[in-house]
Amino acid sequence: MKRPIISGLLAASLSVAGAQGTLAQDDPIKLGFAIALSGRQSVTDTDGYRFAQLWIKARNENGGLLGREIEFVTADNKTDLGESVKAGQKVLAEDPDLVVVSCDYDFGAPAAVQVQKAGKISVFMCAVDPKAGVLGVGPASFSGGTASQLDGAIIADWALEKKELKKTFVLEDVAGEAQKSSCAGFEWMYEQLGGEITGWEQFRFDDASISAQVSELSKSIADDGTEAVMLCSHLGAGGAVRQIRSAGIDVPLLGPSMFDGVAWTSAVPGLTDFYIPTQVLIDGDARPEVTALTESFVDAYGDKPSSMFAYPIYAWLELWAKAVETAGTTETQAVVEVMNGFTNEATTLGPRTFTPQLHIQTSMPMQISEFTDGKQVYVEEWGINEEIPNNILYRVGN
Repeated sequence: MKRPIISGLLAASLSVAGAQGTLAQDDPIKLGFAIALSGRQSVTDTDGYRFAQLWIKARNENGGLLGREIEFVTADNKTDLGESVKAGQKVLAEDPDLVVVSCDYDFGAPAAVQVQKAGKISVFMCAVDPKAGVLGVGPASFSGGTASQLDGAIIADWALEKKELKKTFVLEDVAGEAQKSSCAGFEWMYEQLGGEITGWEQFRFDDASISAQVSELSKSIADDGTEAVMLCSHLGAGGAVRQIRSAGIDVPLLGPSMFDGVAWTSAVPGLTDFYIPTQVLIDGDARPEVTALTESFVDAYGDKPSSMFAYPIYAWLELWAKAVETAGTTETQAVVEVMNGFTNEATTLGPRTFTPQLHIQTSMPMQISEFTDGKQVYVEEWGINEEIPNNILYRVGN
């Protein structure tokens, strides 16, 4: 069992001593969390929250930030859009230097907008929508996540270069924007590298049956020589994967990082030959520093993180602290200016890049993993050499 979440405030609230960035040197730096601690989004947000607490604890044990202790205050958005606004307002009342919002763009954005209006920095824990940042919120908003388009582009590049899978059938889950975005990235990269998309069918992850789509896929394998399937969906689509394999279709499956984790694979006993990219591999990541971070989480909370989406906020906070130290202040404009200059900046999870236009990762390397006999195992690290164009990132005209 996981241990209870640490209290949302490390010390008593302090009165505001002056404008942002001009507080006395002995006043704590304060982080606000306007996140989901209840409702379905809490599955993702809770473990990200715990990683953030680990980061705060480690910083405080090493002198804090700018020689000041770090505190935090928390408000539950209850996985509700209206409550997200209230949660943002509640933590802003404590005059934080930074506000962390929900991983999901939809549930995090209402709070992030409030933070932007207040002239402070916000960060989505792990949002995969490029609007989570400058375009959707404002110039002081960031995401700890990677764009879904990068997922699609990386798995397309890897499938062609390493597996020589030159003909792929696409199954697009139209129930969510992130799923569509992974398809956009896949199509862009795959076709420009010479891959052929032999068919394209749409479905919803919660469809009871996708028999019609599976029939089209079977026909494409027989008639067109289809060698693989790109499944633009997430771990809720275990039923769809089961139907594909139950139909005797054993070609390799490709997918985005939203399939990370093995809890869902019980729906497909013995799942094999399914490949995805992720920021982190919870079990067997090749990077010792990531393994050490996972072990710290287990030591603190008694269980492993629920998915790789819990980790990104830790790396983002490392960058924010580096920017604060460089700027010598937590003042928004000064810190954002430093962060906008980060190019392949090192973190525990690998390099990160920000620009004035993009506050989400669109070029970093990712970890390719394979589901084999129901287990998720590391294959290799892989990146792309081309910049994803804006029309793909924002899925607008050609």
